[in-house]
Amino acid sequence: MKKSFLPFFSCLLVFTLLLGSFGSAHAEVGDDPVVTPVSGDMEFTTEVVPIASLPGTIELADLMLAPVGFPEGEAQFEGVGVRVIGMESGKATVCFTLSTIAVNQGWGGKVGVWNGTKWVLLPTTIATGTDEAANTSACAPITGNGTYAFIKWVTKPDLLPKYGMCTDNPQIEMLILMPQSSGPYLNFMAVVLSHKPVPAVGSTVSYQVINSDPAGIVVSGGSGSGIVFATDPGAGLVGVFPPGGPSVPLVIEYNPFATYFEYVTVRVSFPDCYFDFQFTDDDFADLIGGWN
Repeated sequence: MKKSFLPFFSCLLVFTLLLGSFGSAHAEVGDDPVVTPVSGDMEFTTEVVPIASLPGTIELADLMLAPVGFPEGEAQFEGVGVRVIGMESGKATVCFTLSTIAVNQGWGGKVGVWNGTKWVLLPTTIATGTDEAANTSACAPITGNGTYAFIKWVTKPDLLPKYGMCTDNPQIEMLILMPQSSGPYLNFMAVVLSHKPVPAVGSTVSYQVINSDPAGIVVSGGSGSGIVFATDPGAGLVGVFPPGGPSVPLVIEYNPFATYFEYVTVRVSFPDCYFDFQFTDDDFADLIGGWN
């Protein structure tokens, strides 16, 4: 298994070399929401709201931020939200970009607006697409100021793909860490994996520590998830950020009083399959100054 570890300051160079440029004239998953005036007040402004700054969020056990008011683990935000300011009257349409693959595999949801105490779901139209079209629009009419986000959940469980171990022997190409000044922590800013077929940009990749020697070496942060921010289908490379972006890293805390360390096995779950990676003492010693 190929594993290399790079410091924070080299992130831009790494992503440029491995993942290239992903600019496009078409809307893509991960793009900012678009608010289009329909009638009335045309002078309003908009600003993007990162998930970590959205109102009405709750932190789940896996550190993922989710909308309040839904059964735990059943709903999540589909990327950033948008705040509309200065719309005194009139109508507009807000549109979010979804993964067509995810929609065709049973994922749906609605646009929500935060009313100060809860997320109110709005009538939402999700365009019907084919897998050949990578992206699908989800749009809702709006009539005033507020913070809007797309809230997704599984609407057609029978369409979810069958799940099992990946057969393409995925690899972790590199782990990118936030600089660490003190404390028994590993702060993962981003990870680049190889896997085919590559997940859609905007989809979720999660991890869970399933065993270790000694047992209990990881005392918190033993599970989490991230959002696919870029892919290279030809090379099968997948870049993953934590849900809050690179400035809100996933944090794994290990036991500083462990007398030895052999390995930690981490199960990484892609949208279509899972794979188990084993990290040994040698993989982490240089990053954290050695184990006790």
